Amino acid sequence: MISIRKANHEDIADLKKLVDKLVPNNFNGFLNTSQIDYMIEKLYTQKALLDALDSGTDYFVATCDGVDCGVVSVLKHGPNLFLMHKIYVDEGYCGKGVGTALLHRIKEYVSSKVLPCTIELVINSHNPSREFYLKNGFVKVRDTELDLEEFIISEEVFSLELN
Repeated sequence: MISIRKANHEDIADLKKLVDKLVPNNFNGFLNTSQIDYMIEKLYTQKALLDALDSGTDYFVATCDGVDCGVVSVLKHGPNLFLMHKIYVDEGYCGKGVGTALLHRIKEYVSSKVLPCTIELVINSHNPSREFYLKNGFVKVRDTELDLEEFIISEEVFSLELN
């Protein structure tokens, strides 16, 4: 059974352990190790996670059989716009509905805030999980680049309208 909880300050240490495991696995194959390490250092340190939580980012953690196995975050980015960060799922739980459950929870959460609204997602243009988002109603709306000072990553913005 999959359960999803909204993370709070007490969850930051567990959230950090989870992203340290999931982020490298989710980018393996299309980003190199130094790029992944740089992203973790810039975006997923315990301080960065706390700062994001304090700035309005909401994190949701999926648990299966008592094991944290997935995470997603969302930030209100405008009156009717939410920015969802990628859904990260442990390799051992892929194909078991964890990503779908996390996406459903995000849709439910943002719908409770305001309707109609748009969820946007920025994803690496080489990420194979693009297909998951397309299958779940997202559409590509534009190309963009992520400038991480040390390197630039080609990305795409996907959008999902909720009414």
